[in-house]
Amino acid sequence: MLIAEGDDQYRFITQPDHAALAGQFAEHWGNNTFERPTPFAAMTLVAANHDNGWWEYDRTPHLLDGDIVDFVSVPAAEWIAFYDDGISTVAEMNRYAGLVASMHGSGLRRRRYGLSASWPDTPPAFEEFVDREERRQRQLASELHESNGSEEERLSDEDMSVLTALHEQGKPPAGTESRLWCNFELLQAWDTLSLIFGTSEDPGETTIESVPAKPGEEVSVTVQPVGDREFELNPYPFTESPLTVSVPARIVPKGDYETEDDLCRAYYRGEYEVVEFTVSK
Repeated sequence: MLIAEGDDQYRFITQPDHAALAGQFAEHWGNNTFERPTPFAAMTLVAANHDNGWWEYDRTPHLLDGDIVDFVSVPAAEWIAFYDDGISTVAEMNRYAGLVASMHGSGLRRRRYGLSASWPDTPPAFEEFVDREERRQRQLASELHESNGSEEERLSDEDMSVLTALHEQGKPPAGTESRLWCNFELLQAWDTLSLIFGTSEDPGETTIESVPAKPGEEVSVTVQPVGDREFELNPYPFTESPLTVSVPARIVPKGDYETEDDLCRAYYRGEYEVVEFTVSK
């Protein structure tokens, strides 16, 4: 769950709905400054489904030591099970999307392959998960490199070299123009923008670093609030301005919830709201 805390209420957004919001950003990405994602279908698929594995867990809210569990405080065993299942589901739909979903999952436990260098190194509880996902990535990448299928989804020699560098060094080679690395960065940007909107009722100015305008060219995008759920982005990455996106949420009163049953009842009694955000130049 993404939880935004207000004065007297919580706003809950499930992880799959957060991913669907990221998918809306992917669908509308691209203009004279920012290249349209390629392969487009695979990238919109992975953006909208990168947290697919959370469906069952997020059907109800959870408590841990008396505190409401948000997406960063889920115990390791459950988290790993979500990502195992979710990545497999995406890979079954499309191999390229599955590869990027797997890189996202392992990247969350490897400092996002250099994009979040200040994060802690892989905790022991996640080492086996990372090893398993990187093996999956090598298998999917080998298939896509040798594939006679979609030209857009075929991996280049540079893509393969970058993937090797990520696994061996935890970051890409400097100056790479790999399309695969560009697409990993795109998913991180869409995910981050969705998190900005989903984790606070009143987000302040935020800068998203390492946003690819095209392979080999990165910029920083500033997200500036200018009104109630209205934001200006600079530089602006979408096909149209203004652009309105939406995500479903549950509004739950604050209280001392002693058991998960108490919290679950309050959650499903809470107001169901479709939250809209507008972004513009």
